[in-house]
Amino acid sequence: MRYDHARPGSGTEMTPERFHTFMALRHRNFRLYYFGQMISLTGSWMQSIAFSWLVLVLTNSAFYLGLVGALQTLPVLLFSFLGGVVADHTSKLRLLFITQAALMLLALVLGILVDIQLIQVWMLCIVVFLSGTAMAFDIPVRQAFIVELVGKPDLPNAIALNSTLFNATRVAGPAVGGVIIAAVGMANCFYLNAASFLAVLLALILMKLPPNEIAPWKPFLQAWKELLDYLLERRQLRLVLLLMTTMAVLAMPYFVLLPILARDTLGVGPRGFGLLMAMSGVGAFAGGLTLARRLQRRPPMPSFLAGQGLFLLGLMGLGLCRNYYAALGFISISGFGMVTQLSTGNSLLQLNVPDALRGRIMSLFGLIVMGFAPVGSILYGGAAHFIGPGPTITGGSCIAAIIAGLVLWRYPELRHLAFTDLESAEREAVSAPITPVKG
Repeated sequence: MRYDHARPGSGTEMTPERFHTFMALRHRNFRLYYFGQMISLTGSWMQSIAFSWLVLVLTNSAFYLGLVGALQTLPVLLFSFLGGVVADHTSKLRLLFITQAALMLLALVLGILVDIQLIQVWMLCIVVFLSGTAMAFDIPVRQAFIVELVGKPDLPNAIALNSTLFNATRVAGPAVGGVIIAAVGMANCFYLNAASFLAVLLALILMKLPPNEIAPWKPFLQAWKELLDYLLERRQLRLVLLLMTTMAVLAMPYFVLLPILARDTLGVGPRGFGLLMAMSGVGAFAGGLTLARRLQRRPPMPSFLAGQGLFLLGLMGLGLCRNYYAALGFISISGFGMVTQLSTGNSLLQLNVPDALRGRIMSLFGLIVMGFAPVGSILYGGAAHFIGPGPTITGGSCIAAIIAGLVLWRYPELRHLAFTDLESAEREAVSAPITPVKG
């Protein structure tokens, strides 16, 4: 199979090589979505650093950092399955508008509570839980919505570009957020995040989508039985989900310990913490941009496995080092690896299931990436309380590496998993008669 998607008659064979990285941006709807998300995600990352620092100021506790992080993702664990069923049986555009509007209102409420100095830990927990509930419905519909904007041939490229954007804003958002906290206080980060959601809401209003037939509603258990029956017949997909779950529980929760690692181990304040987050975004940006081109001409599994390896190696180094500048290098390596494995895993799942199951498989993806985080966050917070943040991050990464190695040793055929749905689409395109262009 070729992965460049440049076929005669496709209109892409004369595209300059350097533009192949950005092929998905030729679609108007995706451009609207992309630039709306650019503004919104910058605000969200500004809020993320303010949120973490707020927890530390209110509690001065590694345990509370883990607990509040767990409450933020617990609703994804509880409601993600329902979100996937709803995404497969309703208008994705309408549902996405509702979830984004809800997140905007919650950011505004948080800003007001901080501004009038009424915020307490229990209030923060309630707002965070509600925000996580909105995310339980937002994640599957947002991921499944992308294919409606670009089509299947450009889907891997669009997912990689979306990850690139997500992580590029991690460079600007935390850095600006750290400056805003130091200069004018945390409340303004929450206000600016609320205002940034207006960009993505406007983008959704301006989109022009063809009529899309909505599947008849099915009972919740029946809808999920369909997905489980499908996965039971495809062991390679189950193994991909297992590897991603391992990373989500044993490696990705390192984020909850970054504030205390920055302050107590590396000896930096809000601005240094913001730069640490930003360097993770720099690495992730480079990983997403590399992947956007690579997946068009290379099989996906080498990228998936190499991404996991780099992610874990970067975290091991981050946990062991005591030098701030070395930590910046290690966290950028981990960011490169994390976005590579997540974006490739996302594409593998979406392009190996039927269209009717896409929302549900993406809710399972969201469940793994965010819903299992409460388990990891509590484990990381509890372990850090006794042995410190650095050893906790290194130890969790080592255990994840051992599990991944055992899976690959036991099932070597996993290395050959490809984009099955994309191969079918390309075969149909090649065999279909070419219709002359009228004009």
